[in-house]
Amino acid sequence: MMKIQDIQILRIEKIERDNFPYVKPTDYYLQVLGETSPFNSAFMDEVCFLGLKSENDVISIVETSVQACRLAVDISKVIKGLDLSNRNMIWDLLYRYTLPIGRSGIILHAISAIDLLIHDSYAKELGIPVYNLLGGKTRDKIRAYASHLHPTANEELEKEALSYIEQGFTAMKMRFSSGPSDPLGVEKNVQLVRTIRDAVGYDVELAGDAWMSWNLNFSLKMAKKLSKYEVTWIEEPLLPDDFDGYNYLTKKTEISIAAGEHHYYLYDFKRLLDSGVRILQPDSLWVGGITAMKRISGMAESYGAIIIPHTSNIYNLHFIISEPESVCTMAEYLTRYRWLEDHVKNPPRPDRGMFKLEELSGFGLKYSFS
Repeated sequence: MMKIQDIQILRIEKIERDNFPYVKPTDYYLQVLGETSPFNSAFMDEVCFLGLKSENDVISIVETSVQACRLAVDISKVIKGLDLSNRNMIWDLLYRYTLPIGRSGIILHAISAIDLLIHDSYAKELGIPVYNLLGGKTRDKIRAYASHLHPTANEELEKEALSYIEQGFTAMKMRFSSGPSDPLGVEKNVQLVRTIRDAVGYDVELAGDAWMSWNLNFSLKMAKKLSKYEVTWIEEPLLPDDFDGYNYLTKKTEISIAAGEHHYYLYDFKRLLDSGVRILQPDSLWVGGITAMKRISGMAESYGAIIIPHTSNIYNLHFIISEPESVCTMAEYLTRYRWLEDHVKNPPRPDRGMFKLEELSGFGLKYSFS
């Protein structure tokens, strides 16, 4: 038996990060909020290290928000003493236990943290990588796309885009600058795409992130303007709950629409799939952990959709490499948002645009807090 002995907060730290400009759903209220960061909205001024200790003294660690950690500690009281191997039962218990205040949002973040800890701890007990716990690797390497390209001066944007080509990336993602609150927003966004395309050409895949900040009208205008630039996908153009909008948009544009970064568990993703979205972007730190990711993947495959998870955290990489490449095609590599790795001695990094995972037990992260 490999039982859960305790789940507790190990440490909380302030984090510092750059605030890069791009379009946000709060741009309507700049006069009130000023220029904000998505980290402000997610209350990520601090990072929390949550630990699980098994009865065999195996320690597992996951990093997430302080709010998620505190909730995880609170709800973990109902699973203490349960066996690590009962991952599906533990997940279902936690989901049902938190239904009155859960189903999405911060509760799912907390369940995600617990689920990831359990996967790491159980795999360590068995002495195998988590991806072997999930059925083994489907490939030796994972293709990565470079993700940043925030709005800046044209020459800086060109320089950054070309640097990714030099590093071996064959796909990249940029951020749009403007939304419906800006009368000149459409042309400003098109200019950013034009600048990057002129720099890297058309042999490189280029996606664009709207971060939930457009409405349907604006999205239709953007899709029409961007079609000649062969944009691979437009990401999160609409508010997460605007499933009717997604349903209309996916029928009216030839550009693929991606969504899922801010959606939770199975039912949100079924609604996205029913709305015509065929690129899903769940994050194992948010949707309910590896357990939820595997369920979403099976459903996505039945719709002919693909999954390109949000961020290349180690948890997503283990999930991706355990899935068929036809379903999970590549991983996002955030080139400048690396703040969740401050104490990790061996963070995952792509080489020539490809991730290769080490054969270490659990998720394989080595922490140092000295």
